[in-house]
Amino acid sequence: MPGRGAVVDGRAHRYITGVKSPVLMSPAKGKVELQELDVPAPAPGELQVEVHASAISPGTERAFVLNMPNTPGVFPMEPGYCAAGIVKAVGAGVQGFAPGDRVAAYLLGHRRVGNVDAKWAMLVPAGVPMEQAAFLGLGQIALQGVRKMRIELGERVLVLGLGVIGQLALQAARLSGAVPAVGADTVESRMQAALACGADAVLNTATEGWMQKAGSPPVVIESTGSTDVVGLAFQAAAPFGRVALLASTRGESTVNFYRDVHRKGITIVGAHASLTVPAAESRPGFWAWKDDAACFLELVKTGRLVLGPLISTKTPWLQSVELYGRILEGDRELIGSVLLWD
Repeated sequence: MPGRGAVVDGRAHRYITGVKSPVLMSPAKGKVELQELDVPAPAPGELQVEVHASAISPGTERAFVLNMPNTPGVFPMEPGYCAAGIVKAVGAGVQGFAPGDRVAAYLLGHRRVGNVDAKWAMLVPAGVPMEQAAFLGLGQIALQGVRKMRIELGERVLVLGLGVIGQLALQAARLSGAVPAVGADTVESRMQAALACGADAVLNTATEGWMQKAGSPPVVIESTGSTDVVGLAFQAAAPFGRVALLASTRGESTVNFYRDVHRKGITIVGAHASLTVPAAESRPGFWAWKDDAACFLELVKTGRLVLGPLISTKTPWLQSVELYGRILEGDRELIGSVLLWD
């Protein structure tokens, strides 16, 4: 239907006033498909967004679709929670947003048009491409985890797992003063991406002696979600070190707490973004979602956070099911995957 037009990132956009949208859905365990769903008018406090790009969180979304441990297991479900686009309409009571604004949104799934609570949306600064703004939710997760570690200038930091959140956490640790900032993984392409984004060194955890090369860092950030790696994080940390559990583990870990935690005096920090951040007012080490989200976008705008080498694929939405198949199969060559909805 006719609507007002705008130009975003050099492309013409139209504020469509239809009531249906293609949506990537998981109707049952292990399955994904494109459906066309009704999109109601935005409720009070909501924004209606015409999505340009949505970013896939491969670990979390794969776990949810495959109904792995520590996931809701409720189907049908709409996977995904990171998107950026243009505001089409605003619900009653919304302030600070208007139709035509470029926004990045958290808890907005993989769809062309959708509604989101305005408290989970941020204006995208000029100069930040939509494909990069779509990583807002992932960026906030990484920032809040690193912030909780209170990294001091010159501390050695080790990030275990170089998926997209681990990559962003490694960069944030470096920005926080980590020297050296070291990433560890088993996939060569992920390690090379980390180096391209400024990592001081990378380690292959499949090689003998990697933990000795890590050098007993005082800060270890676990970002794999693997139950086996949790124990390795405690072993790698220095006496009196801090270990952040940034990734959501999918199962139960076996840990020798006496040997690896108790005797070493290690501090364990749970860093779940949904439950361990303040609702509104930031304080040292614990920033509210809006403040960390604004920080992420500013770091991207100024080039301090580098996303280009982390975007493995930009896939048209009509091919989203095929891309998702690679994710469900555990293709670790994928780091950051973006779906384009224009």
